[in-house]
Amino acid sequence: MKYLISKSCIVFIFMLIITAASASSGYAKAYQRLYTGVRPIGMGGAFAAVADDRNTVFYNPAGLSRIDGFTLGVFNPAVGVGENGFDMYSDSEDIDMDDTGEVADLLRDYTGEHMHLYAALTPHLGFRINNFGVMVSAFGIGSMDSTVRNPVYPQFNMNARIDIGGIGGVGFMVPGVKGLRAGAAFKSISRESINEVYTPAQIAADDFEDRIEDDKKSGTATGLDLGFIYTLPWNKYFETDVALTGQNIPELEFDDGETLETEWTAGVALKKEIGPFAVLAALDYRDITDNIEEDSDLGKRIHMGTEVQFKDLFAVRAGFNQGYPTLGASLDLWVIKFDAAMYSEEVGAYAGQREDKRYMGQLTIGW
Repeated sequence: MKYLISKSCIVFIFMLIITAASASSGYAKAYQRLYTGVRPIGMGGAFAAVADDRNTVFYNPAGLSRIDGFTLGVFNPAVGVGENGFDMYSDSEDIDMDDTGEVADLLRDYTGEHMHLYAALTPHLGFRINNFGVMVSAFGIGSMDSTVRNPVYPQFNMNARIDIGGIGGVGFMVPGVKGLRAGAAFKSISRESINEVYTPAQIAADDFEDRIEDDKKSGTATGLDLGFIYTLPWNKYFETDVALTGQNIPELEFDDGETLETEWTAGVALKKEIGPFAVLAALDYRDITDNIEEDSDLGKRIHMGTEVQFKDLFAVRAGFNQGYPTLGASLDLWVIKFDAAMYSEEVGAYAGQREDKRYMGQLTIGW
C-alpha cells in the first residue's frame, strides 16, 4: 500500500531535513514565513517588540542585545500539523493508494480543504555581553500548504518547500540614544520546492515518487533582516517597548522563480513583573508597507497576545492570530524544554473566510 501524504509530503520534507541536519481569492495562500516559532505563535504571532529568546534572530535581531547571557540549542525539532492534513493522512492509511478510484474518493472528501505540515531543526548558539548580543543558527525547515480542488475530477495542488541554510545576527544598544536597540541578521537559504497539480491517476501510479523528484525545483538566495526596539522613558506601571523590523531585504529571489517578499512589521509590548511572575502583552501589525499579495485584508495583518511566566519554570500564553484564538505553554526543565501551541491561520482572502486549525510542538535540548 502506498500513502498519499507520506509519498508526496512527509518523505519529501522530513528526509531532506534529516539529511541537512547530519492563487484565486477562494484559494488564497497563507502568509509565507521562513520560520515559525512555537512561543511567538502561541502569543498570536506578536513578537517584534517581545524578542528576547532563541526565536529572536528570526524575528527581530535588535532583541539579541537582551537575550540571556548564553543560549545553546543542541537539538530542537519542531513539528506542526493542520487538522485537515492529519485527518487526510489518517484516512489514506485505510484505503488502497494503488487504486485510482479510491484515491479519487479520498480527494473528494477533502475538496476545498487546506492541508498543512511543518517541521524544523534550528540548532543555535548565542551569547550576550553587557548590551551586545550575537546569535548564529543553522536551519532545516520544511513546510507544505496544499489544497484539493474540483470534486468531479479531483486535483491535489501541492505547494511544498525545504529551506536549508544559516542565519547570523548581532544586536546592540545604540550609543548616545538611551533606550534604543538595533540589530541586523544575514541569512543564506538553499530551497527545494514543488508547486504542482496531481491527479488521482498520477498519485496511484508506480512512478509517483519519480514524478515528485522530477518536479522539484532548486534555488538559492541571501538577504538581510533589520530590527529596532525602543524602550519608552517611563516605567512607573510597566515597561513599554516599540519595535520595527524588516525581513528579507531586498526581496529574496530564488533561482526557481519563488520569492520571499520584503516585509516590515511594527510592534509594541508591555511588560510587568509581579513577584515571581512576569506578565507581558504584545501587538504586531505585519507588512505595514503593503508589500505582500496575500495580506490585502487588514485583519490578516493583526497579531496580538499575552504571556504569563512563572520564574524560568513554565509559562502560559494566549492571543489572536489574524482574528483566530491561540493558546500556548512552555515547561523548562533546565536542559530540556517543551513548547506547545494551538492556533489557526487564515488561508482565504480575508480574515474569517477560511480557517485552518493547526498544532505545533517543540522539544529543545540545550541551555
